[in-house]
Amino acid sequence: MTMEPIVQPTPLAEVDVDVIGAGPVGLMMANLLGLSGLEVALLEGSGGLRGIPRAIAYDAETLRSFSIAGLLDEIAPELVQSPHVRHVNARGRTLMEMDFPARGSHGHSPLGIFYQPQFERVLFHGLSRFANVRALFEHMVTGLQQHRDHVVLMVSTPDGMRTLRAKFIVGCDGGTSQVRDMLGSTLVGSTFAQHWLVVDALVQDHAVKQISFHCDPRRPRVEIPAVGDRVRWEFMRLPNERQEELLEEDRIHSLIADNFGHRSFRIERKAVYTFHARVADCWRNNRGFLAGDAAHLMPPFAGQGMNSGIKDAVNLAWKIAYVVKGLAPTAFLDSYEAERAPVVRRLVNVSRRLAFVIMPTNRVVAMARDYIFACLNMSRRFRAFIRRGGVLPPPAIGRSVLTAGTRDPLIGQMMPQPCVQSTQGAAPLDTFQDCHQWLALGIGADPISMLSPRDLSILEALGTRFVCLNGHDERISATSLRCDDPSFAAWVKRHGVRALLIRPDRFIAARLDPQTRDLTVLNMFAACSRETARRIAA
Repeated sequence: MTMEPIVQPTPLAEVDVDVIGAGPVGLMMANLLGLSGLEVALLEGSGGLRGIPRAIAYDAETLRSFSIAGLLDEIAPELVQSPHVRHVNARGRTLMEMDFPARGSHGHSPLGIFYQPQFERVLFHGLSRFANVRALFEHMVTGLQQHRDHVVLMVSTPDGMRTLRAKFIVGCDGGTSQVRDMLGSTLVGSTFAQHWLVVDALVQDHAVKQISFHCDPRRPRVEIPAVGDRVRWEFMRLPNERQEELLEEDRIHSLIADNFGHRSFRIERKAVYTFHARVADCWRNNRGFLAGDAAHLMPPFAGQGMNSGIKDAVNLAWKIAYVVKGLAPTAFLDSYEAERAPVVRRLVNVSRRLAFVIMPTNRVVAMARDYIFACLNMSRRFRAFIRRGGVLPPPAIGRSVLTAGTRDPLIGQMMPQPCVQSTQGAAPLDTFQDCHQWLALGIGADPISMLSPRDLSILEALGTRFVCLNGHDERISATSLRCDDPSFAAWVKRHGVRALLIRPDRFIAARLDPQTRDLTVLNMFAACSRETARRIAA
């Protein structure tokens, strides 16, 4: 079922980027490209936003992405932040439990619940900010032709077939992606044999406050508090059950009443699904790219499906913008798959391991699992690791030409986001870095003084922001801010940070040091003269 059809202006016959698919990933991609000033067409085959609450969990990196896109204030009121997470066995004994702070090191709650239709509405209405973005519904891509410097799409529209030309295309059209097939890419991995019933329901005045994974061999099941009066329940289908039987409303009411005690609710959505652990063997073919479920599918138990797609969009959008504007060569775009694919594969494996904790229906296997966790939980260190969410790796990117070629573990990690003080008051650090902007950050030192003339020239041409935190020298020419965040100070001390170069997607590209000259991460930009880059940016 789709939301109301939306009438759009006639599209341009030629744009900078065609984004295919108006789910959360495609909508985020279109917003980020819109902020860059590129001409964008967002193509969706259906008649409107689908309005289906499929994804349900967000992480801090996703909220930071909404902040980068300028839309965080619109979604913040509709979030369930930092719910307690508990995995219990058949006897109700805790295997794992997690508690997350309301504000983590990246400036947002590390885990929470959202309502996908609301996310999509906010992202869609965000496009109204841009005269350079067209959202085109009932536009189904049926073919594409790649050329040396552009792509031609064949599109079925309510007015018949037409062609659209773009410098680049991004397929965000989901797990059954047609764009993936057209680009000659294949999903590699496995599909789980188990099927799950998912039920989204409205339950007035419910008291569900935590995410509960019931790792019960009689029937694994999940309960999740959703936004407002909503609750999500998931039940694994047993071998002797038919899918049609599980979808019967009497059966659903019986399952929920028997397992969770709720007898009065209104079903909003019901579906039986299986899940996959698959990653595309190629994320780029010349001028065509894949993002989100078109590029990867993973089990839902780590809550990283949609979140990973949003991270794809943030990684790719600024790079496409730089290439279209002539600030970087096309080879610059090879870094997208190099940086994102290894991270996604790790998350797929984490999701698979969590699935094997939750899903055993063999009692002997379940007893062995319970014994292993009983032993592990005797360790205070293990319990602390799990409680803070250590199961999921911290935000990171794979190494590429855009990360310094050293073994420094700080490179490729996401920059923390402390609260800083300026003459205008307190604000998150991201406030001082625009959507597609680099940041040279010094801690008690002027970052400009740590750059070679070449590097300074390149960064100035790219419109880099130069910031110094807690500097005391009046000769510092960078923007001076104060940071009194003790956890950030501890992070700085632990990693020996003096100055860093932060990419537009907020990942650390390199340390700045006056002894290091001509940073390799800036080599891709060296061919663009300062004057040319300024002319293009203008």
